[in-house]
Amino acid sequence: MSEKSKILIVDDEYAFCKALRKYLEKIGYEVLVATDGDHALDLIAEAAPDLMTLDIRMPGTNGYEVLNKAKHLAPATKIVVLTAVGVPSMEEKLEHSGAHAVLRKPVNLEQLRETMAGLLA
Repeated sequence: MSEKSKILIVDDEYAFCKALRKYLEKIGYEVLVATDGDHALDLIAEAAPDLMTLDIRMPGTNGYEVLNKAKHLAPATKIVVLTAVGVPSMEEKLEHSGAHAVLRKPVNLEQLRETMAGLLA
């Protein structure tokens, strides 16, 4: 990868963002972080990330709203939803709404790495 893929982490849990950012930078990605939906939408519009990890349950502008708006702001951005809620009907709804993958928290970093590599290939 001559130019680093740009990843946007969207999650209201600061410690999670910090840990995931450290991991993703270590394996070669350029990483941006938003801890709320409004900031995420600003970064999507400005930076058009290659891939976004997205939490669904956030105060204010939630993950569903970010997902729906992101499709219009940066249609090429791949979206991996990371959620603690494991309801099959919700996963189906998310994928129908444009998520490319849905992974459950606590996230398995190897599974996330493989999912991201597949989407960015």
